[in-house]
Amino acid sequence: MRIWDPRMRDSPISSPVSSQPDNLPAFASLTNDEDRERKAGAQLPGTYGVVVTPQSFFDLPEYASSSAAASRRRESGQCRTRESPIKSPDSSLNCSPIELDPNFVLLDRFEDASSAAYQSAGPSPSEQRQMFPPALSQLSISSPPRSRGTLSSAPAASLAQSGGADERSIVHFRRYIARRLLPYVANIQDANSSARPIESGMVESLLQSGFPPLRHAICAISALNLSYSGQQSLEDALQHYHLALSTADTPATPDDLISDGNLFRHFLLLVYDVCVPMGADDTDDAFSMWAQHLTQLRQIAVQRHQRLRHEPLGYVIWITCAIDIDAGLFGNGNCDFYWALMQRNILPPMLPGLNLGSPQEQQTLGALVRLQQGLLHHLAVLARTANACRREAFELQTARTPAVYARWQASVSQVQSELHAFWQQNWPNFLGYESPEAGQHVPARERFVFESALIGYQAAVIYSRTSIFPGQRMMPTANQSDMHADTERRCAAIIALASSHLETGITERRHCSFMVFLAGVVSASPYLKIQAMNIMTALQRDGGIGQNTYRVRQLLSAVYDEQRAVTGRGGRIEQVDWLAVARDKGLNVVNCCF
Repeated sequence: MRIWDPRMRDSPISSPVSSQPDNLPAFASLTNDEDRERKAGAQLPGTYGVVVTPQSFFDLPEYASSSAAASRRRESGQCRTRESPIKSPDSSLNCSPIELDPNFVLLDRFEDASSAAYQSAGPSPSEQRQMFPPALSQLSISSPPRSRGTLSSAPAASLAQSGGADERSIVHFRRYIARRLLPYVANIQDANSSARPIESGMVESLLQSGFPPLRHAICAISALNLSYSGQQSLEDALQHYHLALSTADTPATPDDLISDGNLFRHFLLLVYDVCVPMGADDTDDAFSMWAQHLTQLRQIAVQRHQRLRHEPLGYVIWITCAIDIDAGLFGNGNCDFYWALMQRNILPPMLPGLNLGSPQEQQTLGALVRLQQGLLHHLAVLARTANACRREAFELQTARTPAVYARWQASVSQVQSELHAFWQQNWPNFLGYESPEAGQHVPARERFVFESALIGYQAAVIYSRTSIFPGQRMMPTANQSDMHADTERRCAAIIALASSHLETGITERRHCSFMVFLAGVVSASPYLKIQAMNIMTALQRDGGIGQNTYRVRQLLSAVYDEQRAVTGRGGRIEQVDWLAVARDKGLNVVNCCF
């Protein structure tokens, strides 16, 4: 079966209008697919829209990890129309929910209409269904639960005929997506190469792998990004996502299961799901698709180490760790992917075994990479400590005694001491005195790694002082005024470094988003707060893969509003807990880079 043919052109899909009279009630009151299709078929363009959310997929076998997941979805109620919580990224940050076209349906569950269980549940499809492309005819939107069958790859026939759209997705992946997927290596070049970033060769080798699910994952993430600008339909992204998960093409042999293609497939699907905004009630990681892809990646990484004894795609593993750790810092999960590999002592080197220049150059870059890797470890420690404290705070509610706060503060002091000791011991001597300007005289690739580590360290210190447990910023500490002044200095350093990236190109620097966000939240300086918002706006304008930067900018604006409200009542900005604002405003975030 051909997955796509670059020689084929796009063929526009038209939906003929039925000659039968429209005697059905209003679209929003219809309760089944057949009536919706008859209603839509009686008017141009002869279709109706479908809006999906992460929960739409929970009943698929890949995500039905427990009966609780399925029951949770069955309790979600009827298909919804009319009003949706989806907000336009082009609208103001304080916009209210928009009214969707009444011919749109919010999909509660994604079902496979071609399964035997479904076919036995009712009559054969109506002739109106034949008006629609085969890919659309496989999707079913229904209110009452039906038996789940096995996944079908029937949409493949339709996708195989859309070679032009798929080829556009492949080109877009090469030119746009890859640079944003692999920030740690996009500027790292092999000393013997013709100045080509190493991710280019890796992407090309994966594209030539002939592994259909990987190709579908590539098309899915590209189509998702292109759909935001109207260059491709969201339907294309969903169909490719469905096929990337299809059990029909799942590798069966041990070698296939640990192949580069299978690893990268789940990595791309992880990023895809991270790019889908979380709902206000998506607080249970067991039901999050991105968390389940992390579980798959953890299993693949462990098996690859057992079979290969090394990891040639070490930077993919480390970027996955960074995604996992970012989620933990936002209060989602405990960095289980990172800890599983670290505790087994199978974390690979961040960079592949390329010729990176002379021995001295390799030593310089190696020292900076170790600094970055070690910093990620301490960020994972911070995330784990914060989640433990906040989980206990939720369980205790009002019973937070001074002894509890003292225990939390002791945990904070320990992780702060370990972080400071690590940084002092691993600061490279060739950089001289620690300062934001220390990396200005090193080559571009070394500077990229150094500045990534430096801005991360400043954010780690700030996070450890402000975000580990509720009310932390109001706790009295020794030398409190000096501590506040030092925190402001670190916020200013983050903003200054990120601002300099606006002039030199910020595409590969998107990993600074969280650091800028945190500096804006914590700083008491109106100037730094404005600068933080300006940088987030520039990051959004530069474009990520999804719309996470826009969502983080929404959260930053919501925190600013809450801080203004508190100070207007005579309080202090330190009283505002940004993680609580995210939860209360339904602005949960997993990642802000993509």
